[in-house]
Amino acid sequence: MNHFDEMTGLLYLEGQIDADRAREVSAHLASCDSCRELLRALERESVWLREALTAEEEPIPARVIATRKRASAYWGWIVVFGLGMAGAFTLWTEVVEPWLTQAAQAGFTQGSLLTMIFFTGAFWKGWDAMRSLMEFSAVATLAAVAIWLLRKQWQRFTTIAFVMGALICALALPPSAAAADIEHGDPSYTLPAGQEVKSDLIVAANRTRIDGDVDGDLIVWSDHVIVNGHVKGDIISFADELRVNGTVDGNVRCFSESVTLSGSVGRNVMAWVNEFDLDQGAKIGGSLTLGATEAELSGSVGGDLLALVRTLEINGSLGRDVRIRGQRLKIGPTAQIQGRTKYTGWHQPEILSGAKLGPIDVAIKGPGPDYASPSYYWHQTLYWGASFLFGLVLLLIAPGFFFDAEQACKRVGPALGFGVLFLFATPIAAVIACATIVGLGIGISAVLLYVIAVYSTQVFVGSWIGEKLLGAGAGVGLAVGRLALGLAILRVLRMIPYAGLLIGAIVVIWGMGALVLALHRKMRPQLAPAV
Repeated sequence: MNHFDEMTGLLYLEGQIDADRAREVSAHLASCDSCRELLRALERESVWLREALTAEEEPIPARVIATRKRASAYWGWIVVFGLGMAGAFTLWTEVVEPWLTQAAQAGFTQGSLLTMIFFTGAFWKGWDAMRSLMEFSAVATLAAVAIWLLRKQWQRFTTIAFVMGALICALALPPSAAAADIEHGDPSYTLPAGQEVKSDLIVAANRTRIDGDVDGDLIVWSDHVIVNGHVKGDIISFADELRVNGTVDGNVRCFSESVTLSGSVGRNVMAWVNEFDLDQGAKIGGSLTLGATEAELSGSVGGDLLALVRTLEINGSLGRDVRIRGQRLKIGPTAQIQGRTKYTGWHQPEILSGAKLGPIDVAIKGPGPDYASPSYYWHQTLYWGASFLFGLVLLLIAPGFFFDAEQACKRVGPALGFGVLFLFATPIAAVIACATIVGLGIGISAVLLYVIAVYSTQVFVGSWIGEKLLGAGAGVGLAVGRLALGLAILRVLRMIPYAGLLIGAIVVIWGMGALVLALHRKMRPQLAPAV
């Protein structure tokens, strides 16, 4: 028989044809592939049509139809806002304001809170103030995360959000301050004796010589700096060689090749140098924080000494506790240390007869970690916990970006290539941006984001390792398990001697490339699919 048409197929499916004709169609279907395919297509269309005709239309939800009744006032939120304002006032009067007072006593002469945190904080004067800043930053970060998580609820109360935003802006505005005196030496700058600068003095020159008086701070970029006069504020120096022969009422903070102090400093000194000399007769009223290759202390330090050095020789007097980590320590016969001395180094300290010391604790440790110490493994556990907590917060705040970066780790070649490029290019670009006043904010922000990105690389690589071991799966719970396992494996691998450094470098490069690929995917335009 010939192929039957669609009407015959429909009647056959519905059982509307006689028995003889039905037997003929059935026999034909047994030997004809094209008619069987036509019959299956007609059967699918019949099912779709039947479901479309029998489906009930979904009613409009009552919550959409009903008109929302608006209360005359959100009394609960008004009470919460009042309590929040009272808490903010208490926080300011009991915590922030005393902290600012202590910071001012520690030498922070800038009037703006933001300037103090981002500028002066880079050259901190004391570890107590640094600890307070870290605690305050942690509370501020937690508050920012809470506000971000509650952003949808806050959108309903624009008035409260506006008031709180205005309050924060008012607190962040810096008070009026005197303008600084900016000098560009060509090629040198000299402040003669007898002259006085009534404000801060900012100098950029090849050679700088200060013989006069500066009422404010002295901020200098120069190859050679000599201060013979009187600086009533702080000295912030980026120089190849810094020599202070005069008097500084505030603090001295410097990044230099060599530093020599022959005068007196009223408060604290922080120096990151190659060579540091505190001459006999020189005096530091506060504490000394030192990072140096070679250092010699023949003067007096009224406060604590915290030193990270290769070789240190002490011949002067130290008024409080001393904590030193380095390779070699020599204490001369004229040395006097009032407080406790704690030394951790590669060699036994050399203490000459005649030295007057308080209690001294000596710990001899070679280069590299002490695998026999239980504290080493405890610290590794804390490092794992910190990275896991960071990854967990990132997963909960931005799960889409987290999973994109995790999947980008599968593209090993592109991730390593982009990781090498951006790992070295980003800080260079940030430094170039900081060289201009306009790009200073961008450069500082880029550096901060760069540090966070480098730390987050282990999170993405660790999550990818956990997926390889535990398998892929949807849900936050499974992602948390993969993250914990992957970070633990990375922490163990980084504990391997010598190979741990190489593994850490590969993880940073790999994770940085995955981060860049995930950002590129988020920022590129999404093309609408063709209709």
